[in-house]
Amino acid sequence: MSARPSLIQAERVDWASLRCGCGMTGAHIPEIFARLLVATTPREIAEATLEGHVYIQSLLFEVAIPVTSLIVAALHEEVSDEVRAELLDHFGACVGGESHWTEIEAGSPELEIDCRVVARQGIWTLYQEYATGRASMARMLLDVVDTDRERFEYFDAKLIDRVRKRAKRR
Repeated sequence: MSARPSLIQAERVDWASLRCGCGMTGAHIPEIFARLLVATTPREIAEATLEGHVYIQSLLFEVAIPVTSLIVAALHEEVSDEVRAELLDHFGACVGGESHWTEIEAGSPELEIDCRVVARQGIWTLYQEYATGRASMARMLLDVVDTDRERFEYFDAKLIDRVRKRAKRR
């Protein structure tokens, strides 16, 4: 593994003890995640997708919680715009999904709640994305993740105007 904080964080997780959407344990998740971070083509990004492992459609598996933590860390790292967009999509699936029926039967009925708790560790990264990056996706994520509604509404009022002005200039 490299010196990326997200991959160092991945080393801390007992992936083999976690359920994955592909039917195996989560032991292969760090390798997929590492490939995603360095992907340079749409094909490489597609081949390193977390869909089918972390979630299927909007249904989450146990690996979603630590993957959310990896995404929070990776959003602080240098990645391509395409990879960043993919990470934000996966982030959205983790915080916006719900437990797969097999997870409910296994005693994990609210994985999305745990993902949201982990996601709050990256609240300021999401606000930074809203201010300078992928505004619509970041805004949607913040609407789900930020429990401080007064803060969200204040920032939303301030940033929405900037985003609109930036869009008009393009």
